[in-house]
Amino acid sequence: MGKETSIVEKLELIVPGFHGYKKKELLREDDRLIRGKVADLLAQAKRELERALQRCAMVNCQQLMGIENLRKKLMMLESRVLHAEAGYRGYFDRVKFKEKELERLIEYDAKMIELAEEILNEAKNLNAQVANPQALGMAVLNLDDKLVNFEEVLNQRMSFAVGE
Repeated sequence: MGKETSIVEKLELIVPGFHGYKKKELLREDDRLIRGKVADLLAQAKRELERALQRCAMVNCQQLMGIENLRKKLMMLESRVLHAEAGYRGYFDRVKFKEKELERLIEYDAKMIELAEEILNEAKNLNAQVANPQALGMAVLNLDDKLVNFEEVLNQRMSFAVGE
């Protein structure tokens, strides 16, 4: 029977170079690594949707606009994640992260990676369903739900990071 892995250990396994927020001066670098990993997963999902759009146009499917709207949402979320202000607070900043706040930030980061992986899986599923109109409609709805969940977590994390 093996030891159960903690959230920080899971992030260290998923994100190469992640330091587990062990040193304050590495916080900004860890934050950048996490956001880079999440943005990369969202970019892969966006590419899946671009392939689905091409296939959808070839078979003249009804969900073309729905898929295009999801692709645009993914682009917006990817951009927000990539260009968000770094999570580290400097010495003179109003909001300072202590141990408890760091644990909460780690929880948000782990949730964002988990949701981004789910989004990628849903995008792959959507791409596989282009030839099946009923399943494609459900896949569009499922991916839209995942994007809404991701955006809520991203908004909560960003509010927390700025001290709101």
